[in-house]
Amino acid sequence: MTSPSGADARASALLQHFTLDNGLKVYLREDHRAPLACAQLWYHVGASDEPVGLSGLSHMLEHMLFEGSSKLAAGQYSRLISRLGGTANAFTGPDATFFLATLPVSRLEIALEAMADTLSSATLDEALFTRELAVVMSERRLRVDNLAIGLAAERHTALAHGDSGYSIPLIGHHADLERMTTSALRQWHRQWYGPNNASLVVVADMTLERLKAMVEEHFSAIESQQLPERTRPLAPAKLARREQTLVEPGLQDGLMMSFNTPSLATASDPAHAHALRLACHLLTEGNSSRIVRQLVNEEQTLLSTYSKYDHLTRGDTLWSCFAYVAPTVTPQAAGEQLLLQIERLRTTPATEQEISRAKTRLLAGLVFKRDDIELQATTIGEAAASTLDPRLLDQERNDIERITPEQIQQAAQSWLTPERMTLTYLQRKEQTHE
Repeated sequence: MTSPSGADARASALLQHFTLDNGLKVYLREDHRAPLACAQLWYHVGASDEPVGLSGLSHMLEHMLFEGSSKLAAGQYSRLISRLGGTANAFTGPDATFFLATLPVSRLEIALEAMADTLSSATLDEALFTRELAVVMSERRLRVDNLAIGLAAERHTALAHGDSGYSIPLIGHHADLERMTTSALRQWHRQWYGPNNASLVVVADMTLERLKAMVEEHFSAIESQQLPERTRPLAPAKLARREQTLVEPGLQDGLMMSFNTPSLATASDPAHAHALRLACHLLTEGNSSRIVRQLVNEEQTLLSTYSKYDHLTRGDTLWSCFAYVAPTVTPQAAGEQLLLQIERLRTTPATEQEISRAKTRLLAGLVFKRDDIELQATTIGEAAASTLDPRLLDQERNDIERITPEQIQQAAQSWLTPERMTLTYLQRKEQTHE
């Protein structure tokens, strides 16, 4: 095989890494195709860490960290990045909360200074807390309480994960948001927001030497802190099939089907995680996938379907399949048809042609991610937040290419089993008008 050259070589540099004395982990992937930089500061705390009665703290703190620090007044962080010719955003997940800025590489150091200042001196003002809490509660109403499919997804996730921290909604429960206080938020910040609980990911047109000088200048003086113990979210030791039926106005008839599975971080054999990734492509991705070909195109049992497997999580995760059903088919009947397809995956090895198509689709997606510096950085951050060494991503292609039909069958036999399954049937509730 010939080695990459030109633009391809400049975009495929191996991931580099160093750690400051205060514990901040820093990752750089050099990408010299354009004079741009994406910096993402990942705090290793998310919704799954929140205690009972205090859900929503991580997401609320995400909002508040844009609202003032020792060098920036409320709202100035986003305006600063915009004036530098960039964009800023933030996201909360089950395992982490992260802040990103994408901008010209010549302005990267200013963004890093602002991120460091936010880490060390966030204001968390009482008046701004009241305003942002109202924003978050409005967001919950818009995305969950007043959206039938959003509420269904929240209930399905809670049933599938059970007592795991992954059952906690990212935005928080409505009742918990109503009683949230500034003191609880400040305590959450003091507990978790230290440099020794963070990863800085940079994908940029720059060298490690240059980045290291910037990071040491702005982050090295921030003191590390004592961190609470974290519990890794795991599936219950004893599982049984779980079912529920949700009948709500605005729902489209369909179903959500999930199986409790290990992630790449918790799997005893990493091949199982990669095999479960390929199972998504074998079953629902593309017109030649098994479920789409038979249940959507040929039998027309389903209107649409897709599957999802979050392999980069700190704890045990879910392999899920979602479908909307044809008007003449009940969600329960469609569920039985889906189960037959999953049973076939357990009993019949995929053909070489099927495996080849699945690997091509999965690997093509990884290549497309390398075209976007934000997606590159996010994947690295997800790996770090899941407690994996992100440098393992550099061997990901080879790991996927080595997966055999027998390994996919073994993964399905081990994890896509009836006792690990949660089924949520979705049915539209017809509204009567007097």
